[in-house]
Amino acid sequence: MNRKSNMILAAALTAAIFAGCAAPAQAAEMSEKEKALSNPYPNDFGPDSLPADVLKGYPANVQAGYKKLVSPKAGCAQCHSAARPLNSRFVEPEGGMDEAKQEAALAKMRKEQPELFNDSSIWQVETKVWSRYVKRMMNKPGCNLQKPEGKAIYEFLAYDSIKRKTGANAAKWAEHRKGLIEQLKSKNPKRYAELKEAKDL
Repeated sequence: MNRKSNMILAAALTAAIFAGCAAPAQAAEMSEKEKALSNPYPNDFGPDSLPADVLKGYPANVQAGYKKLVSPKAGCAQCHSAARPLNSRFVEPEGGMDEAKQEAALAKMRKEQPELFNDSSIWQVETKVWSRYVKRMMNKPGCNLQKPEGKAIYEFLAYDSIKRKTGANAAKWAEHRKGLIEQLKSKNPKRYAELKEAKDL
């Protein structure tokens, strides 16, 4: 076999290997999307983007994380709509990755905003809750997020959960969440009943 033939054979084998690797990943990715579509949450009935006037008030690094989150190639769209995290009940106390700071912020929230702890379908306030969510998302089949992208998305979700769901915005957020839950109840009563029973609305 001459040199030209060897090169053609090597190129064909390389293409076959990459095609074989891509197919299972793509199948797994579609499987995750199918799971999300067949098992909706109230979150999925909300918007899949933030209004520009809300976003412009966020720090530059947080805006960068938002762009990663909604990206059709790198963000949540690989497995589900960005609506799922954007309309989630999760709230992570301030403090970044410092657990002691988060615990202190959590204690302060309990004292100053007790209403945030009355209904876990509206607010689920936990330390590191978004950190766990992003890590779980990154470990799903077909997810191609790298650590820097995951970190940026985490920073956005943690910041956004405080700014948009608590303090002066708490009442508006509660109304929004209740509306999403009612939509799930009317459009998919079976799924609503499942989530209510599991205390996972």
